[in-house]
Amino acid sequence: MPPKPSQLTLLAVLNWILAVAMLAFAAFVIVSFLVSGGTLFVGILLALVVAGFGVLNALGAMSINHPHFPNTTASQMAGVFTGLVLLVALIRSARRGVAELLPSLGSAALLAVCVLSLVLATRPAVKQWIVAKHQQSLSHGHVPRNRR
Repeated sequence: MPPKPSQLTLLAVLNWILAVAMLAFAAFVIVSFLVSGGTLFVGILLALVVAGFGVLNALGAMSINHPHFPNTTASQMAGVFTGLVLLVALIRSARRGVAELLPSLGSAALLAVCVLSLVLATRPAVKQWIVAKHQQSLSHGHVPRNRR
């Protein structure tokens, strides 16, 4: 078995970073609604949606690190949806101007992390290693849960 590619390790780390960042972003949403005097119910709903994408990224990182059947599908799905949410947040912050500079920079940085994670997930070395790992796991008698 070849060693695990560094791109896959970096992809898992990026997914954990996105998970924590999205949970922090959800907390920021709630605080901003409290400070601005907006409807707290709407703020909580929006924060739950944003936190859900953080959970998706955590699940993506865990599926990458599965001991027998690693998979990048959950990571890619989380990256696409998180990227869309961050793109909306970036556009919203950019429309508000200089007053939203910090959220704009944060959204742009996290969007770049999303794009990097999507690129890493599609690297040929990552795909080849995952196929080899699946074959090795099957040859050792491990059965994927969805095939039992």
